[in-house]
Amino acid sequence: MNAHAGTPGNQRGGRYRPRHLLHVGAMAMLATLTTGCGGGNDSEPAVTTMAASNARFSRAATLSINGRNLRAGIVVDMEGGCENLTLVANGTDDLQQYTCDVLAVGEFKANVHTTDGRFLGRLTFQVPQPEVSMTTSLGNFVLELDPVAAPATVRNFLGYVNAGFYRNVIFHRVIADTLVQSGGYTSGPVVKPPTAPPIKLESNNGLKNVRGSIGAARTSEPDSARAQWYVNVGDNPGFDYVDADQPGYAVFGRVTSGIETIDAISAVETRTDPVSGLDDLPVSDILVLTATQTR
Repeated sequence: MNAHAGTPGNQRGGRYRPRHLLHVGAMAMLATLTTGCGGGNDSEPAVTTMAASNARFSRAATLSINGRNLRAGIVVDMEGGCENLTLVANGTDDLQQYTCDVLAVGEFKANVHTTDGRFLGRLTFQVPQPEVSMTTSLGNFVLELDPVAAPATVRNFLGYVNAGFYRNVIFHRVIADTLVQSGGYTSGPVVKPPTAPPIKLESNNGLKNVRGSIGAARTSEPDSARAQWYVNVGDNPGFDYVDADQPGYAVFGRVTSGIETIDAISAVETRTDPVSGLDDLPVSDILVLTATQTR
């Protein structure tokens, strides 16, 4: 599992838009609502307002439908990348809620009909590019991720972020003007075993290992990336995809603010640790204190 010198290896250690029935997901502040006729019969279902919350890529979004007689029977026709559409239990005549797993970015639509096909309302909303904010012992930085170019890699990374896996991990590999790498060790250094299976390599996605981009670290095996990641401090074209024999490393986002923090980490003094076998280990621990999906 040894990596080539200067490469982001682990050391020892198009848009999806299906159409679904029954569901939802997005940011209410970006939503617009169109309502249909309430119906002349007060016993029939009617929709007055709809709202989507927590509509973030790789998270569970919630659609709230307010109205009257909703338990008499409604159908939600969801346009967008949602899976596992689920009706929330204990709904009332005035409020019904649904959840789904958001697996796309861009425009979503939730259309509500009666069971006999009468239109009741439509909610249109946007799911933005996911963003992760990291605080470290040397400063903060923000990452914007690209789930269109690297969907599996972004979902994998966000899974670790939202599970709190990166809290108090160290930057265990720092090569000045080249890269900073984290996600595999706590102070000691002590290996922090990954909790999810390896993912398919997505290096042939058009994204390049340029300054400020974030990539998935792996072993010499192409489909071996797990929890470790790196940020390119400089341009590293040698990490890019060439062909099947030189598959490179998968870039899945970029630093949008706080690149000065990355530069500060890159400039620290490093050493070789004979116990762990790590080269380029900072002399003093640099910690990721928090990693939070902020959109």
